[in-house]
Amino acid sequence: MGSILLIGSPGTGKTRLILKYLKYYNKALWVSTTESAPDVRKKLDNYSGDLWVVDTHTWDQKVNVTSKDIIVSNPMNLNEVSIAIGRALDNLKKGYFIAFDSISGLLLYHTPQKVIHFLRNIVVRMNSDGGGGIFTLVKNAHDIHAETSISLIFHNIVELERIFNHNNVRRLIKIIRASEYIEKEIDELKLVKNDLIISDELDRFIRSQLSIKT
Repeated sequence: MGSILLIGSPGTGKTRLILKYLKYYNKALWVSTTESAPDVRKKLDNYSGDLWVVDTHTWDQKVNVTSKDIIVSNPMNLNEVSIAIGRALDNLKKGYFIAFDSISGLLLYHTPQKVIHFLRNIVVRMNSDGGGGIFTLVKNAHDIHAETSISLIFHNIVELERIFNHNNVRRLIKIIRASEYIEKEIDELKLVKNDLIISDELDRFIRSQLSIKT
């Protein structure tokens, strides 16, 4: 299995894209740097698999959580974040899905170099465990050097874009980097209730990178 870096501005559909493919896994880890564990579980209310949540956003150990929620008391300590993620993955064991939302939250506290080392360790373990994952990054929230450095970790990079034209909104999905040949690298996408619709070709590409069989 493999990993995908998903880039896009807020509101472009990054979370919906994750949810589109999360449902094909029966166990998952959601790493949140921008919202609390209870908010994540509320958003994933329809997910029926074994779900662990690592919350690096709340800081408050007194928040009402489940036994599978790990609150990182000090996200400025990447070692503590790594231990929390490792604990969750130890329980999930093999063939899990990682949703890392988002890398940008870590870049508020750490240099790109530290984040790169941290992420590389996660991706290496994920691949070793036969897992797959989508890692998000907010477009234009960081300098170009930071974005470029982070992108070097991932063989597959997908970008979502929203274009405003008068009263119309056009949404695009772009394949920025691919580990295999894909003929159509850019296409329209559509947001509908509880889903995100993309072309069959791009859908097959993403599924193949995440080793999803349907």
